Amino acid sequence: MDRLEKLKLNSIENPGKPKRGCKSCKKPKEVVVEKLPLPFELEPYIPSVEDIKKVYIMLGNPKEEEKPFIKQVYESLFNEEFDFNCRSCVHTQTRVLKNYITNELKIKL
Repeated sequence: MDRLEKLKLNSIENPGKPKRGCKSCKKPKEVVVEKLPLPFELEPYIPSVEDIKKVYIMLGNPKEEEKPFIKQVYESLFNEEFDFNCRSCVHTQTRVLKNYITNELKIKL
């Protein structure tokens, strides 16, 4: 007990160094990112009905050279990248495309 009381008195007499700065100084600074203007305007790609049909047919057995075209059409329609790395995602996204063709475009497959 004597040792504990001595340590308490010592800490009261000799307090530690005060922390420098306030909490707002220690917060990370916000990074501001500015968009740079493009040297030319890009027109958004709008796929035709024939392109959409072609993509749906290609999804049955996609070849490597067809994948960029499939990604481009799918991304322009749904603002989402087509994921060829996951079989479950491919199946789900193919179903989404099929529903779009049958319900929105009113085309029977």
